Order: sequence, then C-alpha cells, then structure tokens
Amino acid sequence: MRPFQKGWQAVLWAVCATVILLPQTLTAQPKLESLFGNNLDLKPDAAAKAEPQLNIRFSPDSAAAGAEVTLQIEIVLDKSAYVYSQNPNIGAETKIQLTEVVGLEPVEAAFVPNKDPKVVAEPLFDNAKLEKFYGGVTWSRKFRVKGDVAPQVNGEIRFQVCDDATCQLFNKPIALKMDLATEPARSLVDMLEDKKTEMPPHMPVVDTTIAPAPGSPPATGTVVASKTITPEREVGGADPITFEISLLNQTEGNGPVKDLLVVIHAKVEGDWHIYAQTQDPEMFGLPTVINFDSVAGLTPVDTSFIPTTKPEVVDAGDGIIQQVFHHEVTWQRRYQLDTAAFQGRLGGSIRYQLCQAEGSCLPPNDLEFELMSATGDQMAQAGNETAKPKVETTIPADSPIEEEIALQEQGLIPFLLTGILFGYAALLTPCVFPMIPITVSFFLKQAEKEHHKPFGMALLYCLGIVATFTFIGIVISAVFGAAGPTILANNEWFNLFLAAVLVFFGLNLLGLFEIRVPSSLLSWSSSHERQGGVIGVLFMAFTFTLVSFTCTFAFVGLLLPMAAQGEYYWPALGMIAFSSAFASPFFFLALFPSYLKKLPKSGGWMNNVKVVFGLLEIGAAFKFLSVADISVFSAPYIFDYTIVMIAWMVLSLVAGLYLLGLFRLPHDTATDSIGVIRLGIAIVFLWFGFYLSTGIYGDKAPEGPLWDQIAAFAPPTFETEDSQNLGPTLKHDDLLYAVDVDRAIEFASDKNQPLFFDFTGTNCINCRLMEGKVFPIKENHELLKQFVRVQLYTDTIPLMADEQATPLLEKNRKLQAEWFNDATLPAYAIVSADGQTILSSYKGAERTPGQFTRFLKAGLEAWQNQSASGSSPTRR
Repeated sequence: MRPFQKGWQAVLWAVCATVILLPQTLTAQPKLESLFGNNLDLKPDAAAKAEPQLNIRFSPDSAAAGAEVTLQIEIVLDKSAYVYSQNPNIGAETKIQLTEVVGLEPVEAAFVPNKDPKVVAEPLFDNAKLEKFYGGVTWSRKFRVKGDVAPQVNGEIRFQVCDDATCQLFNKPIALKMDLATEPARSLVDMLEDKKTEMPPHMPVVDTTIAPAPGSPPATGTVVASKTITPEREVGGADPITFEISLLNQTEGNGPVKDLLVVIHAKVEGDWHIYAQTQDPEMFGLPTVINFDSVAGLTPVDTSFIPTTKPEVVDAGDGIIQQVFHHEVTWQRRYQLDTAAFQGRLGGSIRYQLCQAEGSCLPPNDLEFELMSATGDQMAQAGNETAKPKVETTIPADSPIEEEIALQEQGLIPFLLTGILFGYAALLTPCVFPMIPITVSFFLKQAEKEHHKPFGMALLYCLGIVATFTFIGIVISAVFGAAGPTILANNEWFNLFLAAVLVFFGLNLLGLFEIRVPSSLLSWSSSHERQGGVIGVLFMAFTFTLVSFTCTFAFVGLLLPMAAQGEYYWPALGMIAFSSAFASPFFFLALFPSYLKKLPKSGGWMNNVKVVFGLLEIGAAFKFLSVADISVFSAPYIFDYTIVMIAWMVLSLVAGLYLLGLFRLPHDTATDSIGVIRLGIAIVFLWFGFYLSTGIYGDKAPEGPLWDQIAAFAPPTFETEDSQNLGPTLKHDDLLYAVDVDRAIEFASDKNQPLFFDFTGTNCINCRLMEGKVFPIKENHELLKQFVRVQLYTDTIPLMADEQATPLLEKNRKLQAEWFNDATLPAYAIVSADGQTILSSYKGAERTPGQFTRFLKAGLEAWQNQSASGSSPTRR
C-alpha cells in the first residue's frame, strides 16, 4: 500500500482502517480504495483505470507584447469519476507546478477552477472535507506577454483520478509554446489608455489616508448644487452603486471669493466594494480616479480629493494587498472661486471598478457629471441663498497643508508672470554681475567697427540669450529628467569650467593680458566682417547663459516636472518669458557702449570699472570652485568656508583701496582727485571687507539678513556624528539628522514617531538659510525634537563615499520627484512613522514668519489625531 499522507499519523490511520475493515463485507472496499489509491486494490480482478483526457493550451493561441493570455489545463473524465481540488487535504490534492516561464508575467496569482467542487466530509479522517470535481475540471491562470520572446511554459501536473472502485495517480508534463503575434490583443491596460485614465503613481499620496480628527465638528455649508446618479451601462443595466455629488458654499458674507467644498458620497450595495484612490493597480484592482474640471477662476485648496475614512486593507493572499471601501465612502475637496473671473461649467468625471470578495468584478466604468453651468454673477448669489438646507460633512481637521499651489492650477498667465519676475530677480544673483563688464567690454570693441549696427547687435545678443536658455531648459528636461538642473549645476567639471571662464576674463579686465585674435582669423574676419560680428555676439550670448545657469537652475527645475507630465509648451513659454526678462537690461547695456564712446574722458573711469568688476569676477569664481570641491570630496576640502570668506574679504578690501587711489595698475591714468561716487563705492567695499572680517575672526558672527545671505552663499560647514540607530548623521542646532532614509524609517517605526523629511542640497543657499535662521527658532526647535529627522540630499551627501552615496542620491531624487513633482530645494514633509503617508508638506524658504511653524504643528497634530483614532497609514 502506498501511503500518500506524510508523517507517522497517516500511516497509523491507514493500518487501523485496514485491520478494522478487512473482515467486513466488500461494500466497504470502494470507500477505502477511493481514499488510498489504486494500490489498495482488495479485488483480485480489479481492472486498470483508463487514462483521462488532458488538454493544455493557451487562449488565445497567439498574442503580441502587452496582451493577456490564459493558460488552461483541462481534465476530461467520465461523469462518475472525479479529481481532487488543489486545496491540501489528506495528500491527494492536485498540484500544478510551473518550473519555467518564458516571455510571460503572471496577472493572476494562482490557477483558478472553472467551477466549484463538491465538498464531501470523510468520517474516517475526523470528517475532513474533501473537494472533488466530478466529470473533470479546467484550471486557468492569466499571464501578460512581455518582451519580444515567444511565450513558453514548462512544468508538471500531478493529480489522482478516482471512481467508486479505484484511484490512479498521474504525473503529466506541461510543455507549451505560443507564437508571438504582431497585433496586440485588447487588454484592460489598453482600455485604460483609450480612456486617458490617469494611473496613480507608485508613491505615497498626500492626505488620502488620514482619518478625521476624533470629535472634530462637522463642516457645514449652503448647498449650491446637488445631483444623485446611479450609473447605467449599455449592457447589464445599473451598477450596484449610487453617487451623491454636492457643491457646498462655506463662505460667510458677500465677497467676490467663495470657499467651496465638493463632496462625493458613494453608496455601494450588498457585498460589492469600490477601490481606494491609493490602490496599487498591480494588485489586481483599479484605483478610483476623480477628476474635476479646471476652469478660470477656480483654484483648488487641497491637492486631491480626500476620503473622510481610511480604506479597509484586505489581504487577498499570495502577497496581494487591496484597499477597498464597503457600503459607503465620502470624498471631498476644497476650492476657492473668484466669481469675477469664473465663466463655465462645474463638473468632472469618476472612474471606478466594483468587485466582490469572491473575486468577480464588473468592468471599469466612467461616470461624467455636471453640477452646474453658471457665470460668476450667478455664483456670487449662492452665498445669499438661505432657503436650501444645510449639508453636514466632515473635513479632516488634520488635513495636510501645502504652502504652495501648483503653477499649472493657477493658469498660464500667472505662470508666465512668475517667469518674468524670476528673470528680473535672477539679475541680482552673483552669477550675473560678472557678465556686466564683459558685455560692456565686448560691445565697446564692436562699436569701433565701421559697419557696426548697435541696435541689431544688441537685439541679436538678447535673442541669443533667450534661445540658449530655452534650448538648454528643454534639452535638460528631455535628457536628465526632473533632477537634471541639480545634477548639472553640481557637476565638478561644469563648475570648474565656469570658474576658469570667470578667472580668465577677470584677469583680462585687470589688464594682466589682452585677448588677441590670431592674424589668420583677423584676415578671415576682414573679408567676412559682418558674419564674424554675428558669430561673436551669439558666442557671447551662449557664454552668458552658461555662466549664469548655476544661479538660475532652480527656475528650470520648477519647469521640468511640467514637461514630464506632457505639457511641453509650458517649459518653452516659461523659459522664453524668464530669459526675455533676464536679457532685457542687457539690450540697453549693449546699446550703451556706442553712446559711451561719445562721452568726453570716458576711457579713464571705464578702466576703473573694468578693474573693479575683474575683482568681482575672481571673487565669484571662488563660489564655483567651492561647488566643484564639494562635488569631488563630498564636503569642502580645499575651498572651505574660511578660505572662501577670507578671499572675499581680501578682494573687497583691495577693491576699496584701489578706488581710493592708493595704488594703480599699468593701464590706469593718473588723476588729481576722486569723485564723490567713486569715494562712496570705495567706502562700501571697505565696509564690506571689515564686515566679513568680524564674521571670520570675531567671537560671534553678525546678526541680520545680510549676514544670513552671505553665510548661506558661502561653502557650508558640516558637523557629523555616528548614531547606533540612525547610522551617519549631521548635526544642526544640537539636533541629529539622519542621511539614510531607510534607517530613519526603521527607527521611527520602532519608536512610533513621525518623520521630518528635509529634501536639501549641499550647495542649496535657501537650505542653509532655513538651517541657520528658521530651524533654531525656539518654537521650531522644540517641535523638531518630536520627530525623527532625516535630510535627503539630492546633489551630494556630505562626507560619504561615492559607492555608498550614489544609491541614496538616486532614491532621494526619485522620492522628491514623486512626492513633490519637482526638484526645487528645499522641500519639507511630515511623514507617518512607516514613511508611507505625507501628513503635511512645505516647499521653499519661509516667506512670512510663522509659516514653517504652522507646517510643523499641522503635521504633528495630524500624527497625534491619527494615533488617537487608532488608524494607521496604508502601506503601498
């Protein structure tokens, strides 16, 4: 007798059953034989069982890459014969094992039978329930074709076929290959693409898993519009769900700006469920996607529609985790409406899928709705309507705050105006000042040419700047992605090149040497004078763009995520607006030298201007050298804080003494007196040099916004410390900050503490401002103590070897791009202990006092409310 149950217990049961039943009549034989297989054949004339019909196939028999196919294993039996299910019982279960799968990825976790088995209780085995398929069964499993390799599966199926008399064991090989088609079959993914459905990214979604604060009062508002919809399909009738969509006016008074709340309440019938917005589509469930139309005058306050309750997390087995809502769920989102600018409809769409726990699902459905179509004047009267009933709904008191509204949501015109303002602001950066004397010097020489046309050359110069900025922005977006500007601006070779350019031109302006064109080029230029001027002007525009790029890359970094989302015309228009404003002063500066030559005695004072700007260019070169130094050594090693500050101090003092006439350079002309303006500028340089000396050598650094800006622009200093729990850490204001986000999350989970994420950069000026000015504020310092703090560097990680820093940098950049949708620094977030949910977020430097404090408090309160309610963020 062949025992099929592993372990001595099964053997003992078999012996006992045989001893007891052998003396009995042969009526008991079939039962034993059906249980113990064909080796337990008590009839001497038992006939051998005929082999079953086994069919193994793909459906369809050919498919293209991306299409879904079904592997079907069919066993055909007589009506009286049966085969066991795959569920473990007494050892006779059917086992399907795939040892090799080529060109396919599983869509379903396991093989599924085409019908329910007959369940039989077996008294010999303590009424163990055995599952039997009479007449045969077909097992199916879905796969998706991937790549360009013909799909193939190999393995075996092991099963027993039984009837009233005997059982017989079969081991059959599985060896199947399918042709690769050229035209893809229509799959669920294809249908989603057809519908332009926005699939949620694999990232924590802000504010969608935060439960309402316990005991928070419900928000009320006047119902402006309401609609109840039960979706119906062309085939199959009505869906088992009803949507109640309402628009509430929460504004008190008759002002032109209204606070609106859009509420979507879904009632799901029976045992059906709807998926959460954060459902991972790879976990065999489509997330709910809610879109609300963007119209002029309507500005979202919340980043997305927020559920008032957290979804139920269901473990479907085999590692499949689903986030679902049973019975009902409410989503809501706050908006602000400017009635003066509003014109159009208010509506949107909902894409959802309904499923049952047993595994059956309805196809995805799209529901479009319109709440109202009204002008601003009609909406303005909504606040005065008192006859309509009040609707109460709950807004999470701990909703995350977002201090910055996305530019896309504000419209194209505000975006372009922002670009223009950024362009003018960039003129004040240290990277731009060095180009002023270079531009003046270049166009002074151009003005000496006989056929020089100042207006045309000045216009061409500005257009060259505009075209170069626009081209660089779009190319970097396409090649490097959202983190491109950060990577390029911190590249050691790029910064060494810029420093070399500044030193070269600086020494030239000081008169150390004169840039001479080879005679062969002069001969060629004399015959192509007009063409040579154009080439020279365009070269100057390109050089100007490169030198100033390090100080302007933050704006480019803000535009890149828009290009990644498909709005390619926005980066082009934004860069044109930015660079046009940026280049406009240089248009007049390029015209100025032609008139400057007509002024009497202009050469002497102009040479003094060149010398001063030459010193400024050399000073600016130290900044680029320090960035290259950090890129190579991961921390200031040669051009550290002290060296660079002393260099700036010395250059400032030298410039002041030079303007006072205490020494002259060979190209200077002697003067008997010093003008008032020159004396004033000299005093400013001398004062600035002594001011820097007090910060370098004094017992305490100066206080005030000027010193804050200088210290932030200078090379950073890092204080490191090793922590047993957090690994390498940095210390700011006596608080430790981890640099390994995974270790920080692990520590926070163990301690059940929220996380403070600081997306920063070694060469980020605003980051140093926040660390030196905002973090140390007493209230902020006390709040930061309550978090597990981690700094996620996106350029270089201080004092860390490249092999250790590279994977961390890639992870940090990807995380920032996914969470904040841009690469602008700094960016901050309060995150749940498991690192999965953003509780509050903040971008950029603090613009008004108290903003950063409110952000910290909002995140801490959200965590406390979440902990008090017993909710936990959903792990994706």
